[in-house]
Amino acid sequence: MSKSTCTVTINGKKIKANVGDTLIDAGLGGRLVIPHDCCSGQCETCRVRVLDGEIDDLGTREKDTVLGCISVLTGDAEISYDPVPIVKTARGIVDSIREVKKDYLEVRIRVARPVTWLAGQYLRATFAGYPPRDYSPTTPLNLDAEQDIIVFHIKVYPDSAVSSQLGTGIAKGHSVKLHGPFGNAFLRRQPEPIILTSTGTGFAPIWSIAVAASMGQPGRDIRIIAGARTRDGLYMRDAVRWLRNRGIAISLTASDGDDETVLSARPQDLVGDVTPDHVIYSAGAPAHVEAMRELARESGATFYADPFYVAEEDRGVLALAGALLRKAATPFTSAPAR
Repeated sequence: MSKSTCTVTINGKKIKANVGDTLIDAGLGGRLVIPHDCCSGQCETCRVRVLDGEIDDLGTREKDTVLGCISVLTGDAEISYDPVPIVKTARGIVDSIREVKKDYLEVRIRVARPVTWLAGQYLRATFAGYPPRDYSPTTPLNLDAEQDIIVFHIKVYPDSAVSSQLGTGIAKGHSVKLHGPFGNAFLRRQPEPIILTSTGTGFAPIWSIAVAASMGQPGRDIRIIAGARTRDGLYMRDAVRWLRNRGIAISLTASDGDDETVLSARPQDLVGDVTPDHVIYSAGAPAHVEAMRELARESGATFYADPFYVAEEDRGVLALAGALLRKAATPFTSAPAR
C-alpha cells in the first residue's frame, strides 16, 4: 500500500502533509505561509530551496529550487525559503506624474505609512475606480528618494484600462491602494558577480537592484543590459549616467540601434560568457526572461526571474503589439505590467 502521508520540514518547522500536496498547501496545512501570489507558476514568488527529500518539481526546478505552487510532495522532504517582508495593504495618493520620455511615466505615490519592500519585488496597485495592476517599486531616476514615496515606471498604452488614464482620469491626489510585496527576484547578499537584464520598463526592478547592490554591496561586480523595442523606449538615460559614473558597465540595445551608442542585438545575445558563479536577474517581456532562463540553465548560473504579462482586459491590437502587463498571456519583449 502506498504511503499517503508524509512530513515536510519548512524553514526548520516539521509539518504533517499528504502525499500529492503542493508545497504551498502543505505549508498552509501547518499554518505556515510560504510567500506566494499568482499560484499559476508565473510570478516566481513561491520559489523555494529543496534541501532534502522527495518532491516532484513538475518541470519547475532550477538548480536546487522549485516552485512551491506547482511542485508536489511524493514523500518526506525539507525545504527553505528566504525571509521577505510581510504582505500588507497600504493606502496612499498620487503625489506626482512626470513624463520621463514620451509615453514613459515616473509615477510617485505618497503613502500614509512606509511600505517595506526588497529591491526587485513588486506591489499590486489599485487606483480607485480602476482594475489592479502589478508594478515594481523602484529608485527615482534622479535618486531624490523620500521615505513615504513609492516610485513606479509605467509605459502608457492608449488602449489600456489604467496607464492611458494616468494624467487624466488618474491625477495628483487620486487614491491608491498598495498590496504586497511579492516576487522572488529580489537582491540577496551574495559575493558572486551579478548580471542584470531587462526589456522596457522591466528596467524598474533592475535599476533598484543595481542601486541597492552598488550602495550596499561595494566591490560586487555588476553588469547591466537594458533593452527596448526601439530607441524611443530607452527612457533611463539619467540612470545610465549615474551607473557609468560609478564604474558600472551598462549596455543599451534596441532593434533600431546604431551599434554605437545603442546596440541592435537582442539583450540575451549581449550577455557574453556566463559561469556557474554568476547570479542573473532578468525582468520584462516573458520571451526575454525565458531566453535568459535557458542561458542560465545551460551555464549553471543562479537565476531570478520577473516576467511581465498582459492584462486580459487590455489585450487589444495595440496591447498585443506591446502593452505588456503582468499576470496573464505572453507576447514579445518589452516591459512590465501596467
